[in-house]
Amino acid sequence: MKKVLIIDDHPMMRGAIADVLCADEEFDVLAGCGDGEEGLERVLSEHPDLLILDLDLPRLDGLSMIRRIRAGNDKIRILVLSAKPEQVMASHTRLAGANGYVSKGKEIGELVTAVKTVMFGYDCFPAETATAREGGLNLLSPREVEVLRYLARGVSNKDIATRLFLSDKTVSTYKSRIQEKLGLGSLAALIEFASLQKLID
Repeated sequence: MKKVLIIDDHPMMRGAIADVLCADEEFDVLAGCGDGEEGLERVLSEHPDLLILDLDLPRLDGLSMIRRIRAGNDKIRILVLSAKPEQVMASHTRLAGANGYVSKGKEIGELVTAVKTVMFGYDCFPAETATAREGGLNLLSPREVEVLRYLARGVSNKDIATRLFLSDKTVSTYKSRIQEKLGLGSLAALIEFASLQKLID
């Protein structure tokens, strides 16, 4: 049996996914959690075969989790299940190291198909992901998008540095680079841009 860990901050979502997967004897669904830091600890201690991961999580965001996991483990399969529009975030999750991306707006059957595809060793991303371009996001690297999402949610440079294992100075450099690439002169403008691009709720 394949061990599956579900990390999503909505208990009902975790329960619904677990119910569907538990109906298949191929999967052993571990007790899930709704927090990024706790989720990372669980991944490192329980070594699931598959991680189903939301992007918007307390304490540590999904993109950051993917990077940290991939820094030491390229075996675990990672499937992102997010409410963010796939044309906006799917390519960034792929570059971060995820194996698939499914929008929460899809039918449950599509999630099951994606789970099976990823567990068979294939990647599963929307067909248009490779060529999708949304506003100025194509100007930013995946790491810059990651920093932008934290900035737009009001996380301080110091806290971003701690979460991403960077120095304060490096975060400031990322912030300046993002503003320069997007032609935005203030944090308020960055927040507005991130909101328009649906990077934050």
